[in-house]
Amino acid sequence: MLLRFRVANHRSIRDEQELSLVAVPKRGEPKDKGEGAPPTVRVAGIYGANASGKSSVLDALRWMQYAVRTSHTEWKPAARVHRFPFLLDDSSKERPSFYEVDFIHEGVRHNYGFEITEDGVVGEWLFVYPKGRAQRLFERFGHEEDDYRFGRALTGEVRRIRRMTRNNALYLSVAASNDHTRLLGVYRAIVEGMNYASHQESDEALRLRAASELLKSGESSSIFNRLVRVADLGVVRVDIEKKAVSDEEFNTFVKVVRVFDPEEDLVKEGSEVLSRMREGIESQIVLVHSAEGGDRRLDLDQESAGTRVWLSLIVQVLNVVLRGGVFLVDEIDSSMHPVLSSTLIKMFKDPEINPKGAQLVFASHDTTLLGSLLRDDLLRRDEVWFTEKDRSGATSLYSLADFRPRGTENAERGYLQGRYGAVPFVDFDDIRSVFIELHRGVDGASPEGEEGPLPEQAEA
Repeated sequence: MLLRFRVANHRSIRDEQELSLVAVPKRGEPKDKGEGAPPTVRVAGIYGANASGKSSVLDALRWMQYAVRTSHTEWKPAARVHRFPFLLDDSSKERPSFYEVDFIHEGVRHNYGFEITEDGVVGEWLFVYPKGRAQRLFERFGHEEDDYRFGRALTGEVRRIRRMTRNNALYLSVAASNDHTRLLGVYRAIVEGMNYASHQESDEALRLRAASELLKSGESSSIFNRLVRVADLGVVRVDIEKKAVSDEEFNTFVKVVRVFDPEEDLVKEGSEVLSRMREGIESQIVLVHSAEGGDRRLDLDQESAGTRVWLSLIVQVLNVVLRGGVFLVDEIDSSMHPVLSSTLIKMFKDPEINPKGAQLVFASHDTTLLGSLLRDDLLRRDEVWFTEKDRSGATSLYSLADFRPRGTENAERGYLQGRYGAVPFVDFDDIRSVFIELHRGVDGASPEGEEGPLPEQAEA
């Protein structure tokens, strides 16, 4: 269960920003005193103008997870860390990037974070709060032996693991690789507890491959098909057909996997993993439609983008709702009808569908999810976040709850009217002047009053 995420110096995020999933008390409710696990929301939606940093927030969480998963096993010794600092000033490239997450693991609040530069890890820490008070498990201030502090509660071969930890590797990653019981659980909570979905072709392809694996199971296939039918896509059933894939097609798929995760060492030629990968993509999804004269079977590439998106998302939703965890979705409204986007949100907020408290964090431009046309209580004020860039190009992240809107206030209208910021400023007069000048050129007079060619004629 995610409580808070803090990040600084990652892509468009220069200064430290915080995304909190801790519920804000309603008027008259007592505030949380910090004892035990605080109440959390199940959904957080991030809104903002194009290029305002919505995706940067989700990407930062994903990159933190990636670093924990791969720094020890896949980052090369003495290699520079491939991070993504803020690039619109002269100093951020030299400053560390900062990532910190508060989460509940086995009923106890954990706080884990690190600071990192191209040269390696300059800080790392893990604290637990078994009785509401901070208890250090380990703390790291640099690369030397004396730069580590271990708490009494952390037993095991902690110093042997420390000697194995390179400058460019996270101590938590090394401990997990060496089966340290206590830290392996924390590692898994971070690495396996977050799922990510974007609408890049490579990402969608991997999620659809997971859907094809699910469809090979009898009971899971039945559940999956029911969730496909309720989306009113015109699909009666989803099947798997075995279809041979040429070497050229397979090599193209391998390139897509490498683009999606260039550090992932899954595709060594002749490896068992490569063989299983080929077998997997030869099991192709076919969608059965009811039509006049009988059912018609269509390949996935003959379906709409919205149908493919729903298929690829619903398999991840099943996974996270059944196991618990966090589902990060960039552009949840991409190619999907607002009713389907709102359905996903309602699934996470429904305690009978989501008894383990899985959480959905999404970025969107779909303002209908903020209003009351779909459902009055779809998103609470503490479930809505905004991103906005300042004049220096740095992203700020803030909550709708900061504005204390009245219960009857229409958040969609207020957002579009600019009441909360985070909307693009478009100078329509400037657009008009561009076209006035263009039309003058078409009529035979340049903006300076002289005849001139059209832009494409000038290039010719």
